[in-house]
Amino acid sequence: MKLRVVAAMLVATLVACDEGPPPGPDVAPPPDWTHASTLEADALAQALEAAGPSAAAAPLTVQLAFGASADLDLYVTDPLGEAVYYANTPSDVGGALIEDRRCVHAAPRVETVRFTAPLTPGRYRIGVDYPHACADALAATVPFVIQVDGPGGRERSRGLARYRVFEPIVLEFEIDPAVVVEMTR
Repeated sequence: MKLRVVAAMLVATLVACDEGPPPGPDVAPPPDWTHASTLEADALAQALEAAGPSAAAAPLTVQLAFGASADLDLYVTDPLGEAVYYANTPSDVGGALIEDRRCVHAAPRVETVRFTAPLTPGRYRIGVDYPHACADALAATVPFVIQVDGPGGRERSRGLARYRVFEPIVLEFEIDPAVVVEMTR
């Protein structure tokens, strides 16, 4: 696989889990991750899968799927340090947020950032913010699913967002310079 995940960060404020807890044999399950979190994350992953492959639309696509109880925001920071999000789209290197999904949109909600060719090689960082609860459905934590479709494959990660907490890195990955050269031929 040419897309390489560097790290799924486990942080006290936001927890990324590949297929639900525990994320690894030596890591205890996050205290807020419940069976209900797993079920909701499974449903979000299925919704992304049902939507079909997003990689055909762009050489790099990052998606954030989340449920009805929260308005989450997707941030994708490129190797040059510019973040693509609702207030900065498009970016100088070709990243664009397709639509900022809010409480008024039907669930499951999916926010998508696409990068056009040629891709900038280097490390990309994905962040998630939970600034608003929807209606009276305030939940201290809500599950989400991140999906990355890039050169050579797909990566998916799950996590919990905490109310009014922005976590700038829930997942990092690298695009190899050789891949970019290969894509431009």
